[in-house]
Amino acid sequence: MKKRFYIKMALVSFSAMALLSSCLKDSRYVDYSKVGTLIELPLAEVGDQAGIGGQFQTVTYSLAKGGTDTLTVAVNVASPKPLTTSLSVTLSATDLTTLNAYNTANSTALLPLPAADYTVIGSLVVTVPANQRLAYAKILINAAAIGVDPGTYVLPITIESASGQPIAQPYKALLYNVVVKP
Repeated sequence: MKKRFYIKMALVSFSAMALLSSCLKDSRYVDYSKVGTLIELPLAEVGDQAGIGGQFQTVTYSLAKGGTDTLTVAVNVASPKPLTTSLSVTLSATDLTTLNAYNTANSTALLPLPAADYTVIGSLVVTVPANQRLAYAKILINAAAIGVDPGTYVLPITIESASGQPIAQPYKALLYNVVVKP
């Protein structure tokens, strides 16, 4: 009696294995070689609120009075292969579209970081060298200038142009909530 039970269980197990493993033999795959080039801010993700693109990042600085620190913003070339020529990407720290959409969707009143509270090191035009994927913009945050109401300021970073290359729309903008702790 037990022998029959074991045989039936073995047959059921083999049948289940054969049926369930057949899904693994699917010959479809994602062919990334035909995907074009997209320029993105790699920390940005699609927001949950009302389809807003741009992840809300908080950067906290614990600085003494008069202190400064550097915020590094990465720009990525998302493509099957690195580009063989350099690429110039223009960023903006004054486009308030994403910040306004975030404020509306979340019933907040966050303010753009005043221009006196940060300094762009070099330029907001970054060059991704040939055969590489990343370039960086550096922004010096003047914590002492932010004032007595920390946490209410946001530095919106947006890709404005990318030398004719398409910009990944959901990854085009990033909101940095600048918090200074004494």
